[in-house]
Amino acid sequence: MRVDFYEMSGRFTDPLFVAGVLVSRAWPKTRSIAVVAPRRDLHMLDRQLWEKPEGRFLPHGIEDDRAPIRLSEDAPDQAGILINLDPTAPLPGGRFERILEIVPPEEGIKAKLRERWVAWKQRGAQLHHHVLK
Repeated sequence: MRVDFYEMSGRFTDPLFVAGVLVSRAWPKTRSIAVVAPRRDLHMLDRQLWEKPEGRFLPHGIEDDRAPIRLSEDAPDQAGILINLDPTAPLPGGRFERILEIVPPEEGIKAKLRERWVAWKQRGAQLHHHVLK
């Protein structure tokens, strides 16, 4: 399993914006996308995906298993791509082609994501690190 950590820096300061960009780049090549986030963030991301990118339709829904892009507090059993915006969420046990972990610039959150890096490594995942500037 491949796990990519996207470390935010520079002009990238909003994890929801980064998630929206990743979703719009993946859709429609990847037909099943799941985004895991706390409930308050799900509603903000829902609104963002209706507005951006302008001129595109990203078929999504909150806690809707029928939606190709699922926004949820918990990881589904499977998806092509799983985007995680909740560093406190348990590591998912399902089947995913790729998992994308968003790393905000706050040091306290980075510490939680360092723990996730170690946990993924212990599971044998192929880990990749990207710095967004």
